[in-house]
Amino acid sequence: MQQLELFEFRRDCLFDSKNQIAHYFDILKETKDTISYAEHIEPNSEFAIAGMSYEEFVDINKDELKGLTYDQILNYLNNSKKEERLENYKKLLKFRNITFKADLFTWNDID
Repeated sequence: MQQLELFEFRRDCLFDSKNQIAHYFDILKETKDTISYAEHIEPNSEFAIAGMSYEEFVDINKDELKGLTYDQILNYLNNSKKEERLENYKKLLKFRNITFKADLFTWNDID
């Protein structure tokens, strides 16, 4: 019987902040096949957009990394200004000819 290794992958929080409007957090994580960076916004319940969550993400298949490592990506993101991080990361990947998927994902958390 093969043991499942569910928790061997990394997950790093690069930013986490809450205010009267929303909870904001940025995560770099890996799975067996991908490395993903996402910037999340979860509005507080007092606002008209409450329950609507937003995630802008960049996903890279690990077989497309062309020598770039998780640690190098983490270091690059940590050394980037928060406001420019996502766009600069996309520019870096384009410059290195690394294929990625980027999108804005929204969903409603209220049933």
